[in-house]
Amino acid sequence: MRVKVFRSVVSTNRDNFSKKTKNRLAARAGYRCSMTGCGVTTVGPSDESPEAVVNVGVAAHICAAAQNGRRYDPNMTAAERSDIHNGIWLCSTHSVEIDRNESRYKPDVLRNMKAEREHHAASELNAGKGAFHGADLIAIGPDVVGVGELLGTSGSKWSIRIDHFVEGDLRTLIRFSEKFDSLDAYDRYLLVSAIGDGRRLGLGPTWRKAGASVELVCAVEESFPRVDANRLGSTLGTNGANDLHVVNGSLAMVSGSDSLPQRIKESLSMLQGESPLHPRAGSRLKEYFDAFEDSPWLQRWVKLEVIRLACIPYRDIILNKEYTSLQSVLHVNDVKQVDATRTGDWLKFRFSLDVQGVGLWEREIEIFVPQGEIQPRPAGWVQMGF
Repeated sequence: MRVKVFRSVVSTNRDNFSKKTKNRLAARAGYRCSMTGCGVTTVGPSDESPEAVVNVGVAAHICAAAQNGRRYDPNMTAAERSDIHNGIWLCSTHSVEIDRNESRYKPDVLRNMKAEREHHAASELNAGKGAFHGADLIAIGPDVVGVGELLGTSGSKWSIRIDHFVEGDLRTLIRFSEKFDSLDAYDRYLLVSAIGDGRRLGLGPTWRKAGASVELVCAVEESFPRVDANRLGSTLGTNGANDLHVVNGSLAMVSGSDSLPQRIKESLSMLQGESPLHPRAGSRLKEYFDAFEDSPWLQRWVKLEVIRLACIPYRDIILNKEYTSLQSVLHVNDVKQVDATRTGDWLKFRFSLDVQGVGLWEREIEIFVPQGEIQPRPAGWVQMGF
């Protein structure tokens, strides 16, 4: 009994990585060991059961997670120790080796290994090799994201293949299907980055194993109606400094297709959970920048998020109506950060979109993506009942 209590105390003093951080470390490394000269694949199928996966990879700490660990840095906070920037993806053999040879594997050495592995993963992605092989991201709800392809459609049935899970896993997918009826409607969706489209799901997806991949059949609803951009109502406009400004003694207003850049800016700049009146609205861009900045995965995650906001209807509990956050955007062809060098909280992106009433629409827009930790919600936020 004393041993159990002791182990419990030790574990609570470790600043461990979350499951999401571990998944993202593996994805950023291309599912390969980051040890120089190794690069072994760390994830693959198991013969034990149709959903079993063999994972010989380890999310290792660069600076130790606990005081009794090697390479412990007392100047780091608990949040910094458990942050993705303090992690490196290794095979199980080399995760042991770096702890047994502390003098050789200093933090800077491990950081360089990590950067080199991610650079190689980026090169593979850009060349159409590695994890993607011409495929792209697919999301099934907010907690399941994989690399795969749309295999075909038949009426309301979309067939999907997932080759690798980069967020969640097969068990997460199974739970999503089992609890589908109890899920918030805003979380029942399918996003396919390759076609820049997404749909709300009518039923939980069914699946089967296909070699090392998983094939799914998803019952999707019809594409949600969009608003003709030329008929968009008025909204407040901002200037080049992203501030409200006055024209002829009144606050500047924009409407119709001229208001589309402002509406995109507002939707993407609001963090999900930031508004007490609309707690489900807003984007997850900051989350993806924190996890994937300086990684080739980032642009893919940004595009996926824009697809979600463009295609999945949100229920406004104040107006008691549904609408997509981007209202007039039919498909997302591409989204790219114009300048990868961050100089502040406003980042410029180039959007290539299909817009209702306009057609192909391209524009550069600055989006607010704050750095650092998010400020806590105001006291009483949850008690407001939204």
